[in-house]
Amino acid sequence: MEDEVHKSRRPTMKDVAKLAGVSHQTVSRYLHVPETLKPRTHAAVKEAINTLEYHPNLLARSMRTPRTGMLALVMPGHPMPYSPAKVLASATAEAHRWGYQLEILSVEGGAAERAARVLDLIAGGLVEGVLSLADLDGMDSLRAHGTVEVAAFYDDNLNGIGPFLEATPIAQIVRRMAELGHRHFLHIGGPEQNPASNARRRAFAAAIEELGLVSAGMSIGPWDGAYARDVVLQLPADSLITAVVAGNDELAAGAIAGAALRGWRVPTRLSVSGWDDNSVGAFMPPALTSVRVDHASLGELAMSRLIASLRGEQPTTPLPRPLNTVIWRDSVTVAPNDRP
Repeated sequence: MEDEVHKSRRPTMKDVAKLAGVSHQTVSRYLHVPETLKPRTHAAVKEAINTLEYHPNLLARSMRTPRTGMLALVMPGHPMPYSPAKVLASATAEAHRWGYQLEILSVEGGAAERAARVLDLIAGGLVEGVLSLADLDGMDSLRAHGTVEVAAFYDDNLNGIGPFLEATPIAQIVRRMAELGHRHFLHIGGPEQNPASNARRRAFAAAIEELGLVSAGMSIGPWDGAYARDVVLQLPADSLITAVVAGNDELAAGAIAGAALRGWRVPTRLSVSGWDDNSVGAFMPPALTSVRVDHASLGELAMSRLIASLRGEQPTTPLPRPLNTVIWRDSVTVAPNDRP
């Protein structure tokens, strides 16, 4: 069965380590400094290599020059949402600006699996450096073999973490809506296991409490417009809610659809805001108030730090400030009771 698996693709250092019952760092030591291994370990790794017919790219390694012109970017292996596409595009543009080509790899599993793939890339000798958009195990060991940088923007499930957890725009939106006379609010958020969704939900709750407003609840569900539509449709006919703060633009669009189906005009009856500033939002009727996230600067920042390391320089590019900006549009206006 093992042979059948590996006939379909080239075996990796991770496969060798698994079969030998050792770590990928041990396999790397076998390839680079075999005399440091105990005889039993040396024999186990050698047998696994022979069984799998593993062949590290020794030719490429022997021909390695200080400049190969190739970089690699590693990310968690999950379906790609909207935001990573922008991060990847800007990281690629920054690599090209410095004369590099970039290979993007999606790796299933967690930090250990990504680290094993990074080690394979470095040991193969075809890339000068590797940038990972999620945590890696054994960074000291990886950096001993080559230039590796981590920008932990995502978790193992490709949920935004780190800078993406900054949720102060939610408080700004609630405060502005309160200034426009809104007192009764509803938050429609994403999945409970999503870190960014939780951060926005906490920011909403804190703002409501600080300003002495009324929360009609915080609905938790999928990033799905149909879910938000149904939440609005199920509100009682005499609901006092005049403001919906949604966790992303798809939820906001669903809330607007639900309001339309029950004859509530947006924004005259219900003000709605989103998050992500999806380009379609500017052309919705009404144009959607949202939060623009500077994904492009994050990708450029991460890649510039890798390139600085390759050049032996200290990275100087700071995180973009502000990372998130509220874009006010027509979907938010004065509360119905405060209209002259």
